[in-house]
Amino acid sequence: MWVQIPPSALLDYLVRVLVRSTGERWMGETTMAITKKHSSISVTQFVALIVATIVLFLVVDFGRKVALYRHLQLEEARLDQGIKYEEDRGDYLEWLKGYVQTDQFVDAWARREWKLVKPGETSVVPNLPEAPIVPQARPQE
Repeated sequence: MWVQIPPSALLDYLVRVLVRSTGERWMGETTMAITKKHSSISVTQFVALIVATIVLFLVVDFGRKVALYRHLQLEEARLDQGIKYEEDRGDYLEWLKGYVQTDQFVDAWARREWKLVKPGETSVVPNLPEAPIVPQARPQE
């Protein structure tokens, strides 16, 4: 058979057990008037802990932003160097475009690639052996 216990009596019993187990003295008042237990940290320590947590968060966030800023600086320097290289290459290609349209280039290319000569010139083409000749030592007599 179940016995119905009023909630206030059950709460009063639990508070007495809790107070006895912690070694505190029971004041005998209502269940809501539990003796004040002194906390192990003071308000000053609690505020200092909160401030330290906030400062730590800000320092870590600042460190991340510094690392990101440094990474962006390096990326910017790399891209600037690439831009300068491409500008120099563009200047060279513009010069080359002008040069290949001259008679001087056509003449040099024809002599070098096709081995052509102007009238009255003689073409000299050295005939090199396929394998280099290695001198052999003569036997001593």
